[in-house]
Amino acid sequence: MGTRLILPHEVPNHWDKVLDVLCHVKWSPMDLISAIDNIRKYSYKQVKEMPAASRFSGFLGFLKDASCVGGNPDLFWGDCGFSHHNPDSFVKGWFLAHTVPFIAQLVMDMPQTFPSGLSTLNTADDHIQMTCLTKHQCASLLACSFFSAFHHSAAPKKTTINFDGIFITLNQKCPQNVAKLCMIMNYFERCRLKMYNASQALIINRLHNISPYTASKWASITSPLSEFTVDENGSINDAGPESLHADFANRWIGGGVLKRGSVQEEIMFSICTELLTTIHICDMMNDNEAIVITGAEDFSLHKGYSRDLKFIGNAPTSQDVVSRVAMDATRFRGDKDHMRQYSEAVILRELNKAHVAFNHEYPAPGAPVATGNWGCGAFGGHIQLKSMLQWIAASACSRPVTYFTFKDPNCSGMGEMTRFLKEKNLTVGRLFEEVRLFAAQIEPQDKPKDELFQHLWATFKD
Repeated sequence: MGTRLILPHEVPNHWDKVLDVLCHVKWSPMDLISAIDNIRKYSYKQVKEMPAASRFSGFLGFLKDASCVGGNPDLFWGDCGFSHHNPDSFVKGWFLAHTVPFIAQLVMDMPQTFPSGLSTLNTADDHIQMTCLTKHQCASLLACSFFSAFHHSAAPKKTTINFDGIFITLNQKCPQNVAKLCMIMNYFERCRLKMYNASQALIINRLHNISPYTASKWASITSPLSEFTVDENGSINDAGPESLHADFANRWIGGGVLKRGSVQEEIMFSICTELLTTIHICDMMNDNEAIVITGAEDFSLHKGYSRDLKFIGNAPTSQDVVSRVAMDATRFRGDKDHMRQYSEAVILRELNKAHVAFNHEYPAPGAPVATGNWGCGAFGGHIQLKSMLQWIAASACSRPVTYFTFKDPNCSGMGEMTRFLKEKNLTVGRLFEEVRLFAAQIEPQDKPKDELFQHLWATFKD
């Protein structure tokens, strides 16, 4: 934990300019756009010269009718029009008149919020690294990102940790980013109204497996297979605080959430906005690493996926403490050697990644893993293979599995398959050996997406 995130107030000349902008604004729609644009110019090495109204034309259009302020703040996001991404003047007016000044104050208070700075969690040989953020600190970091106040020196290995990319994409048709913007706005208003558990901290653990298992080690595990439950209708977020929620992560945690991304990880980070703070303090995960985040709340409700993502209102206030684990799969989409996912090296990589993701005591020893089609969407992994690898890894950690299929037809037969294998009283090592044997037969030209289950049926039937 030797490195630190360079906070805006730790860059003196930059901080003076940020304060100068934020202290002289009355917060009309154009004022907000201009403030973000001016701070952005101070934050980056090079910024193309253009009027703020052009650079953020989509965001300005989103706010341009925000002249009316009134109504009940407890009904802030109750407007049905807003649910369909067409906020009326009441909602936008309230945001500009009340929420934006609150966000600006969070930025200006940052020296007091982080009197000792902020350490980052980077790749290391340590078995575990941990940091803890208060709710106020989370909101402060995200407020600085909202105003694009992080200097380019803050996280030089990353494209950005500021939110300006979300705003700029609104210039084109990008409905998923309208939804993400609504969720960010909702988060800040709920923070302002103190609708969260202020005493609850956000705990981030970066886990390192310094001795990944070899094939012979996996084959030697005599633990029985854990329970495996298939859920076709729910989602990982429905699993509740008693389960460890899997985040199908990018190697850079958060993936494309600050750009156009809106699949499983990006949606999780949008509705549970405090998760975005991990982008600020975690660098790229290695193959032997995973990141566990405990205590982040759900602030927003959503429906849809990818470009159909929609914000539909407030998530209920809850005292539940949920643990989520970010685990990145190997990407195969667009890979000429798509079948390399059946190579022993890749299988071991995925197994050991899942093992470090599950091999800890969050939220409790032996707590179930709520997971699903990890690495099987945009990354191009095969569901039958990935489901068995996750089951092997979870069983080695004595964790049951709740598998959410999202009604994917490629999950057909998974419930019957796992019940069948449980009835055979297989060990972790025996299932691994059989998956390994099947994988060794795969040739580059094969298309075995639906054949692993057939192989297991044929192998273990009486």
